[in-house]
Amino acid sequence: MIEFPGTDKEVRQLERFLTATESLPSDVALEDLRARALAHAERLSNAVNIGFAGEFGAGKSSLANMLAGADILPTGPQHLKLPLVIVAYSETPETTVGWWDREPKVYSGIALEKAAKDEPDFISVGLNTPALQEISLYDLPGSGALDDTYKPTLDLLKFVDCAIWCTNGTNAWRETERHLWAKVPEELRANSILAVTHTDLPPVRDALDRVLARLNKEKRNMFRSVVPIGTPVAVRAMAQEPEPDFALWETCGGQGLAEQVLDIASNRRQADLSSAREDLEQHFLPYLKSIDVQVPDIAALDAPSMQATLENVLPPIDNPILEDWLAAIASIYEDLRETSNMEPAAFLQSCQEIVEDFAERLENDDEIDPTADWIPGEFEKATDLLLLLQFESGVAPLKDAISILAQLSDNLAWAGSRVESAQPKTGT
Repeated sequence: MIEFPGTDKEVRQLERFLTATESLPSDVALEDLRARALAHAERLSNAVNIGFAGEFGAGKSSLANMLAGADILPTGPQHLKLPLVIVAYSETPETTVGWWDREPKVYSGIALEKAAKDEPDFISVGLNTPALQEISLYDLPGSGALDDTYKPTLDLLKFVDCAIWCTNGTNAWRETERHLWAKVPEELRANSILAVTHTDLPPVRDALDRVLARLNKEKRNMFRSVVPIGTPVAVRAMAQEPEPDFALWETCGGQGLAEQVLDIASNRRQADLSSAREDLEQHFLPYLKSIDVQVPDIAALDAPSMQATLENVLPPIDNPILEDWLAAIASIYEDLRETSNMEPAAFLQSCQEIVEDFAERLENDDEIDPTADWIPGEFEKATDLLLLLQFESGVAPLKDAISILAQLSDNLAWAGSRVESAQPKTGT
């Protein structure tokens, strides 16, 4: 199974560099470093953009629909004329109409026809599809090399990280296509696929072996690989009930194409990650050290002793909320033991989230002594303090966070227990 490499650690380091250098006196060298750090952070935070291009009628929109897992883009010779359409992740379905020179507007749901009437420069369709958290699909307008329509295609390719050029299997990889694709930057060609479409049609299917042999010989440095696909059959295979027809999905080329797309996207993400790590190690982190900004390693903290501090509270006698609290705090330390390179910001954020959850619980439940009505306020105050600590550097904020958690543990030990001899602690 192809998996995308994680980027959270590197993005946090890049953001820390940008925050630490934001207020420094500007000079050419620093501005160059900040621009590079910002570019790395944006690339690693966004999905990998996969572009679908090809001449008119090559089946690129059908292919994009198949990989999106939804019949979003219109297909066929008489379909709705559209500009660039981007299919990306969104919590709720929405359609964004965009222009290069003015503010966009948003329609709820999938509204391509309505969007097209606005004559936009591009349209973005948001779908709640997990795969789209890693990749975004760019359906470029169909092109022809004998007129000027190929020029917008070339311009729009600059927005994609990888590309799939769709060629109609009935007359695959014509001279007009080679003419256009030769104008594409070599870096993009090396991370692109030639998809031979309409292989479900008998004339194409019967000659497919011969066609693929020719294309693999001719592709040279033009494409990373050549992949045949019978899109309608692939869609039908995945729509079978009660479960998809995986054998048909594989034989029609759906499995092979999906794997190739994920592979080129993963390779691109890995290349971006390697580039960011190189700059972090050679430029960004050394720069922070040169201006005496600490870059602490949370693994250097004495986690066992910190956990002992938290556990050194009143015994949890008939105190369910304290038991839950200590279990939640213990989970943080379990993460510390299992992940030796946990970032300070991640640790502080975990602390803040736990405190915030218990603050809400204390407001809604009657699990503490009625005389301890000040306890929820202490948790709310601690939430704000932990948030502020995330903007500080060094080991001191981490130790402060430990003290805050220990104090809240003491408070819950008193407020949630029915022990008469217990005495309240001072506020956080």
